[in-house]
Amino acid sequence: MVNKQLKKKAQEIGNVPPHYELEIEDYDQKQKKKGQAYFIWKDPEDPEKHITVELRHDGALLTFSTTVRSETDKKLPDAELKLMALQFAAANHPGTFMKFHFQGKEERGQHIRFIYTKMELGLPLSNSGFLIDMTRSGQIVHFLYYGEGHKAEVPKEFVAKERVVSHYLNTMSLQLMYDVIDGEQAPRLVYEPILPGYSYPADVDEIVPDQHIADERIENGAPLPPLQNTKEINIYAMLGLTSDMQKVSEKDFGEEIGSTWRKGTAPERKDLSIGSYFETRNKNTIKMKTDKKTGKLKAALSFMDQRNNRQCSTEECQRIALQFLYALYPRAAEFFRANPVRIDERGRVRNHFSVWYKGVPLRFGAARIIVNPETGMIDAFMAPDIDPERLETINHRPDVSAEEAKETFLAAFDVKLEWQPDFTAGSDQHYKLVYKPVYPSYIDAHIRKKKRL
Repeated sequence: MVNKQLKKKAQEIGNVPPHYELEIEDYDQKQKKKGQAYFIWKDPEDPEKHITVELRHDGALLTFSTTVRSETDKKLPDAELKLMALQFAAANHPGTFMKFHFQGKEERGQHIRFIYTKMELGLPLSNSGFLIDMTRSGQIVHFLYYGEGHKAEVPKEFVAKERVVSHYLNTMSLQLMYDVIDGEQAPRLVYEPILPGYSYPADVDEIVPDQHIADERIENGAPLPPLQNTKEINIYAMLGLTSDMQKVSEKDFGEEIGSTWRKGTAPERKDLSIGSYFETRNKNTIKMKTDKKTGKLKAALSFMDQRNNRQCSTEECQRIALQFLYALYPRAAEFFRANPVRIDERGRVRNHFSVWYKGVPLRFGAARIIVNPETGMIDAFMAPDIDPERLETINHRPDVSAEEAKETFLAAFDVKLEWQPDFTAGSDQHYKLVYKPVYPSYIDAHIRKKKRL
């Protein structure tokens, strides 16, 4: 289809009201057989209302979503909603009934999601088929089509399950750590399994990956050096925030407030492409999130275009990151350890400070600070999920021994067959059959009770 036809079809699928404005019109046609068209319309009177449609080069629907809601209290039974979902999918992809199998439904707040996938050996192929979200009144608010062109080769001979279980249990270990479980507010002390990060091939002819178990949770890191420069640090100045910058937006994220600060005026959009959209929104801005209760900085991202002909060494960038960390956490030496720095593809220095307390790490708890050596400024910052000082309230001595925890884990461990994308085949549409470990995500170190995934 030509661009005008794609745009017209997208408007029809999205049922776009006449007064809506086109915000993004982007055509990715570098490869004719895989080209896509992407559109977003928004209500000029209410920016929170928008409609998104993505089409394949031949006009087939790939993605549809809308934040526009029809106002009705009508509630339809699940069977009727499921039929409406299939009708919508079949209207855009004929043959849906024959190609995909009903995988399940999920309650998602005010919506219900129906999932259909391609099956092989009675097992679903992930990221195949489609999913669709609907309101209880029958309005379709989200549709995502993965497709059917997936190849899955069934092994001629399977590896014995007992051999796979033995392989994992001979390589696993349990690590004592703090973790926030199931969205709870306070962290717990738990034992968490450390296992190889791969699934075992089910085909006897497949090679088992020789992968070293690397996990940042069990990398001790180095103690933080003392702060050399003890003068007061302005963290916002280190981000590049200046007095002439204006706050152009603010958004409520629940426990955090997001804000965007801009230097000068936003550049005019060159066109309606996605690249132009983000350039206009981001150029010469600093975006931050702060905790509502404490006002402490939780995250920051700089899109400032600034040059000062300064070239900092990696060691200088590390010192800048440490100054920033100590300014945010004066007791940083008690709770953080420094992991090896990495240089990203843009030459920036990525500093990673993991959280430890009383010799026990916090899972996924780290402060990440990216320093730009060309400016000496902080390009990005992300705080740990929780304030490290909260770990002081937890009993760091386990009541459950490591032997008891291991016994509980081994009793619950199992493996199951699953299709996984085979990226070695050169395409995410190739699948291979693997044994995937199934096990408790943690063993509570204070309560003799196991929990499965």
